[in-house]
Amino acid sequence: MPRHFLSLQLAAETLGIVILVGIATRFVILALGLLKLRQLRHDSSSVSLYPETAALLEQIRSRVKVRADFRLSPDVDSPVTFGFTVPMILLPENFPSMDSRFQAAIASHELLHVRRRDWAHHLAEEMIRVSFWFHPALLWLIRRMRLAREQVVDFEVVMLTGARKAYLKALLEFTISRSCATVVPAPLFLAERQLAERIALMLKEVRMSKSRLILSLAAIACSIVIAVTLGAWTFPLKGTPLAARPKPIASAIDGQSIGAYVDRNSIWTDTVKRGSMAVQVRGQGTIVSGESSANSVARVTLPASLAAEVHTGQGATVNTRNGLVKAHVIRVKEAPTAQTGSVDLGFDGTLPAGVDEDHPVDATIDVGELNNVLWLSRPVNIEANTLKPVFKIAADGTGAERVNVKFGRASVQTIEILDGLKVGDQVILSDMSDWSKYDRIHLR
Repeated sequence: MPRHFLSLQLAAETLGIVILVGIATRFVILALGLLKLRQLRHDSSSVSLYPETAALLEQIRSRVKVRADFRLSPDVDSPVTFGFTVPMILLPENFPSMDSRFQAAIASHELLHVRRRDWAHHLAEEMIRVSFWFHPALLWLIRRMRLAREQVVDFEVVMLTGARKAYLKALLEFTISRSCATVVPAPLFLAERQLAERIALMLKEVRMSKSRLILSLAAIACSIVIAVTLGAWTFPLKGTPLAARPKPIASAIDGQSIGAYVDRNSIWTDTVKRGSMAVQVRGQGTIVSGESSANSVARVTLPASLAAEVHTGQGATVNTRNGLVKAHVIRVKEAPTAQTGSVDLGFDGTLPAGVDEDHPVDATIDVGELNNVLWLSRPVNIEANTLKPVFKIAADGTGAERVNVKFGRASVQTIEILDGLKVGDQVILSDMSDWSKYDRIHLR
């Protein structure tokens, strides 16, 4: 496998982990922010302690025609609005000492947020920021949407109170007095560097037309869809299927047992043949010094049942992982345990450069030959002397049906057919466990 592919795969996996960790971190931050709002609400005090201020706020509530609970908090330096069923507006502790015109403008602004249910919009945007924190275009778009929302509320406040200058002074008052914004998932009266653009729009005294507003919202919606689509194409969360184990392309047809469609390019097949079948056994070992000569030999360990079939003089092929070398059996040793046996292989040729003692090898030993038998390449998960189902491809090649086959002796790559198949039958060798409940499948 090329090195650059491995590096690209590692980079993609690392990037995916970083993105998931970032999502989890921002989700925790959002949860802590919601807990902070709950704590602020608990620590706040009623505005009814200041009768004049309470009367003014009740008057503004009646004018805006919406109910919300005003409370004073020592932990905020800018009004904060949140809540669904019982909306809450937290005001700074110095709010009762402000000019009544400022109080009216601020209260109108926050009550309009409540009437528009802007906290729900704010939370939805926060969830998008949690999922796509790495996407600069989406973050920029959310900031512009929040600015546009504040500008709309600014315009409605000016239309409601008729005091543009007092409202502008209230904005400037909070700019001067603010030390730091409380980090909570709720819209603040003045946040995210919006002051300059909000004041500039109010001074223009221009109202966005309804058609232009609709076009702007449509453009924003299209931008979100395009950004999400591009993000999904750029970072697909789907692995490449393994060729050795294809997955179903479709489910069962109308609930019948004739199965699903299978891509013929994703499966391995072989044809049943009659003739001579080489019988081989395979084992692993290392290069060691010969006991009776200076030449090296391959000492291979085999299961005891396979070692019993090995005899001196049988041919073998040794894979040194630096090349293949012909060899022959020179010694069969007694099994060191009840489950394994040991075989020494002498080399018929020269070992490749760099292969010396203790070098790992794989060996395939020719232990015999079966003549005039039915055989084919060994299907996945099929053992010797078993009765197992396999899928036999139909004559027209459009499908395959499951048949029970009695298998005989098995070699490393081939297996004997005792019953269930005939010469010329084509069989699927790939792992078909995903279709074990079907009697027939379709090929395309």
